[in-house]
Amino acid sequence: MKRFLIICALSVLALPLAAQVPQFSADEFAGWTYSNPAIELNTTTILGNRIVLYTTSTGLALTLTSPEFHCNGGQTIDMMVTWITDQWESTGFDASKVGLTAALLNAVGEAVDSVTFTFTPESVGRTNKVPLSIKVPRGMTAARLRFASWKGDVNSNGAVRQIVMTSKLKGDVNLDKEISIADVNAIIGVILKTESDDGVISRADVNGDREVSIADLNEVVDIIIGK
Repeated sequence: MKRFLIICALSVLALPLAAQVPQFSADEFAGWTYSNPAIELNTTTILGNRIVLYTTSTGLALTLTSPEFHCNGGQTIDMMVTWITDQWESTGFDASKVGLTAALLNAVGEAVDSVTFTFTPESVGRTNKVPLSIKVPRGMTAARLRFASWKGDVNSNGAVRQIVMTSKLKGDVNLDKEISIADVNAIIGVILKTESDDGVISRADVNGDREVSIADLNEVVDIIIGK
């Protein structure tokens, strides 16, 4: 009964989807920061493969950090990074050192989560499309993304040419870019079998257990009330 009353109260509440996360490419790098002060972020240096990610002989980690963006807990950020190396066939190249890491930073610059893509000698080439995905924890409303290759050295460097990001919000069953009572109703429709759209049915499985049930309904309610 208590949860039913909460659901009723949600009819006036919604959790809006955050704005699109910032992109990085030869034409879009405003607000991004690069930890090598000798290199300026511009089209020439990006297309010239000079925005490299590795650890220098002095221990300086060369990283690339996005501007701050608004986000919501439960939001998933999917990234596709174009990562280029001209040294992949050279003697000193070590694929085990070029794992690409994306870290989610909070408002004070602390990493709250990270994900790493690991290369192998068989999978790496000159131009690589690297998929990464990271989830925003509940309660987080502002973040940055930092890209690094923590084990990389000058012999296994990787130049970042482009980072394309998309985001989706967990619980946005009807794809209206917010989580509200409409999503609760959509899940109820799936449970009662009054909803037949395959896309809605798939998204209604909010907790990923391959079935749509009261557990998914409860999860969306918890997201809305910030539990």
